[in-house]
Amino acid sequence: MMNFMTKRFFLSTVITLLISHFTFAQDLYVLHVSGDILNTTNNVNLKVGDMISQDASLSFGSNNAKAIVIGKSTGKMLLDGSKSKKTPTGEFMSLVSEVLFPIQSNKQMSTRSVLFETVADISDYFNGDAYVFITDSLILDINQEKYPLNEEKQMALRFTSGEEIFNRWIPNFGDNKLLLEKDSLFEGASLDEIETVDVYYVVKATRKIDHIGSFDPIFVNQEQLKEELISLKSFLTTNQTSKVEEIQAELYQYVLDIYGQTDFEMFNEWIKNEGII
Repeated sequence: MMNFMTKRFFLSTVITLLISHFTFAQDLYVLHVSGDILNTTNNVNLKVGDMISQDASLSFGSNNAKAIVIGKSTGKMLLDGSKSKKTPTGEFMSLVSEVLFPIQSNKQMSTRSVLFETVADISDYFNGDAYVFITDSLILDINQEKYPLNEEKQMALRFTSGEEIFNRWIPNFGDNKLLLEKDSLFEGASLDEIETVDVYYVVKATRKIDHIGSFDPIFVNQEQLKEELISLKSFLTTNQTSKVEEIQAELYQYVLDIYGQTDFEMFNEWIKNEGII
């Protein structure tokens, strides 16, 4: 017969194992899918809004297929097809738990809006990282003391698409603002082949050209992003918070983490116009 201490240790161990199993086996909510990922439990490809268990078996259409999921205690996680196991038949198969990895949060831009005040600020914003174009156009406020804009002083973009080099003026707009219109700025270029875009401040009279930053443009599908954000909002409302400000912050952080930096004020206006918030 077990003595008191043995019983206590046994019960403590069982409880710990049960808690660990419960945490491990919690369901995950699918937010984003890239490529084909088959849930072998029901033989249906994963899609935004699905729920999957961490002990479910997945078949990746290729090792490039990925998905973003979220759990009550895990936060946002990556299902990485490149970590799946290749079977003798050429399939990429793994349990969810074997290809599940945390996503590093991008706190760099948090809730900053675009305001070009100093060269350092511009370098922080257009610092060679991704910049996400969600809407078709974007208006940027430019500090007039540092970068006055008129017919003789403008900003310009330079980028390569395939073998072709493009130089484009960024139109001035209103009181020392810039108007970035995706279609006109990148007209004639293959968007998939654009890598780094350099940003310059040009004084035409003296031909002075200052390189003030660069970025890698990301062109997202608005309808796809809208679906993902609505799904994330649903998860947050059910499991974490119903406060609009907190949900807005989480939706913006999702874009930063999954796609890259974008303008905070523009993003908030867009999610309101689209009825996401």
